[in-house]
Amino acid sequence: MWTARRILKELADADQRRTILAHFWKHADAHERLVVQMHLAKALHFREETIRKMPPEKKAELLASRIGVPEFDQFLEMALMQYHTHTKNEMMGAFLDRWGIPHQNGSIEADQYKRPTADEVRDAVKALEGQYDRTDIRIYLATAGLLMAEDWREGTWPVVDEMVF
Repeated sequence: MWTARRILKELADADQRRTILAHFWKHADAHERLVVQMHLAKALHFREETIRKMPPEKKAELLASRIGVPEFDQFLEMALMQYHTHTKNEMMGAFLDRWGIPHQNGSIEADQYKRPTADEVRDAVKALEGQYDRTDIRIYLATAGLLMAEDWREGTWPVVDEMVF
């Protein structure tokens, strides 16, 4: 099972992990950021004000230090979502185009659509891996399976496993 913590630990290197987690601080809504600041302050025995004043990259390091703590899993998932929707939307759009899924700039626009099978995911990877970084593709496919539920997992996670192992 590809959890947010496993994706960040096994698929992303340290620099990429910081970049992904910094996107949470740059793009999440104010309430989500406040909740994470409170959790970090409590866990690290910092004042919330101290964390609030830190740059996103430093906050990303603090969040990365909590990767093994289950109460932070939902925030790691949010970070992966923010990263993809703000930075990797072109790549997401290319995959969605290959699968015939209606989208707007990488964001799925339809409620009803056919989820890609593992074979369709493999075909898309073969077609697009020359255009996009292989690590980015693995992280995207693992994240899509994590955030989009079971049908997506059946199509994406076996391909991620094949690309990793």
